[in-house]
Order: sequence, then structure tokens, then C-alpha cells
Amino acid sequence: MKTLHNTKNCNYRRFLHKRLKDGKISGQFYRFLCRNFPYRLTYHAIDMNVREVMRGNINESTAINTLKEKEKDEIKRQAEMYKSNVECRKKIGYKQIK
Repeated sequence: MKTLHNTKNCNYRRFLHKRLKDGKISGQFYRFLCRNFPYRLTYHAIDMNVREVMRGNINESTAINTLKEKEKDEIKRQAEMYKSNVECRKKIGYKQIK
């Protein structure tokens, strides 16, 4: 699932990108969050897991697995939101910048 947001127009994504550059989180964790939660990255479970990873209480693979298991409904909902957004953009003739 492609994201429609980037580090220029999303504050939390910008925050995560800074932590990626500082070495607090890995690129794999960053990509997982940005690809699976393109619309609501500030979801409480995501925020909580990111804090725990940055503190060093849990590792990133554990955080990814818990997000995958517990948040299947949220991932599915965001995938549907992405599809509907793309359909609406096609209807109005809006071209997405790659």
C-alpha cells in the first residue's frame, strides 16, 4: 500500500524520520509503520509501541508482531480508506505525484 503522506506533510511521520536518522529506530520498523498505517499513524497502539522501542523496553520485531496481531482490523480499515481515496482521485481526475 503506497502512502499519500510523506515527511513534508505529516508531523508524526517527520518525527519518526528524525528518529530513523538518529538511529533510535530501524528502517524496517519505519517502513512497516508508514506502509501499513498510511492514514492514521498516530493510532494509540503505534504511539505506545514506538515509545517502548525508543526506550529499549522491547525490540522492533516484537513491536511489529504485536501490531500485526492486534491491529488487523485497523490495517484492513486503512487499506480500504486508501482504495476509496484512490478511486475518488480517479473520478475527479486528480493525478498523484509519484
